[in-house]
Amino acid sequence: MTADIVIAGFGSSALERRSDRSITAFAQDAIIAALADANLGRDEVDGYIGAPFATNVGSPHVEGGDEVSARTMAAAMGFRGLRYATDLFRRYPADMVASAAHALIAGDCRYVVGLRALYSLQGRDYATAETDVAYGNDQFTKPFAYNIAGSRFAVRAQRYLALHGYGREVLYEVVALARRHAAQNPYSVWKGRMLGREDYLSAQMIATPHCLFDCDMPVCGAAAFVMCRADDLPVGATPAYVVGWAGFQLPNAVFETSGLSASDVVSAQLYDGFSSMIYEWLDGFGFCAEGQAPRFIRDGHGNLDGRLPLNTFGGSLGEGRLHGMGHLREAYLQVAGKAGPRQIAKSGPCLVQIGPYDDSAFVLLQPEPRRRVAPTH
Repeated sequence: MTADIVIAGFGSSALERRSDRSITAFAQDAIIAALADANLGRDEVDGYIGAPFATNVGSPHVEGGDEVSARTMAAAMGFRGLRYATDLFRRYPADMVASAAHALIAGDCRYVVGLRALYSLQGRDYATAETDVAYGNDQFTKPFAYNIAGSRFAVRAQRYLALHGYGREVLYEVVALARRHAAQNPYSVWKGRMLGREDYLSAQMIATPHCLFDCDMPVCGAAAFVMCRADDLPVGATPAYVVGWAGFQLPNAVFETSGLSASDVVSAQLYDGFSSMIYEWLDGFGFCAEGQAPRFIRDGHGNLDGRLPLNTFGGSLGEGRLHGMGHLREAYLQVAGKAGPRQIAKSGPCLVQIGPYDDSAFVLLQPEPRRRVAPTH
């Protein structure tokens, strides 16, 4: 990295279970809020990065329906000076941050708006994909329901629980943590709705060991961010420095590129499309001994005042499914000291992990510029 790159502002729309408003309207709300947070005028925006691909099972993938592209948003927002604009098929917000950073370092633009919008179309069943036809690789999985209702993640969860001698009740610890933290998140679709252990254990099973409450809630909504070089930070904006990122095959590169290690991380926003995902990454990054993640959560280490405050906004299980944009937003707010009643006492790097075990992206944010790493020869 030849320049210090920052997230200068973040904004969100309201999140709704179902809505008569369009996906474009939610996206506009989020971008307008992000520009206001960064103290930036829309005429100063010369870069845009989006990730429009709808990931719900059975999505029709309709522009302006459940997806929205750079072309649509440039017109909707009145952006007239874009020098850089792209949409990623690889749809994780952490990848959006990395791609925006590349453009800023290259000098392609000064101010990049990033947008991720999700939409639950009325009348669609997002738990199943009823069809008599399968194409491509789906021919080898869909007949066995492997990609339906998170079955492939359930298989991994079954293995984890069996390998370490747990029953499915330990997954409740993740769900309960999500609900506790979501109680202080104004965007949360579950705000004010706690979940007792007995209600959890008696809930409808979706794909064993995952019950209904182990699965995130599809919502209509959007979130957006503004990125720039630190030297171009708008007056009045609060920066969170982007000090490292990595793609899905080399997770630890997020530490290697930043000059940090897992022991430097003071909080983490880990993707929880399904509750069991949290345990894999707590173990995988060495935040606890292998197989000890359920105890780590049960003993309070993921609480706001714990050893590693975790998904401090409630995660996807507590807020609703923005496909990782909520995780990135919360990392920015924590690092920038703008998380309000959720603000943790410790200041330092926050790790963002977005995606499943076989296809994740990673970003590290911190309150100050990155530590310079001397080149090796």
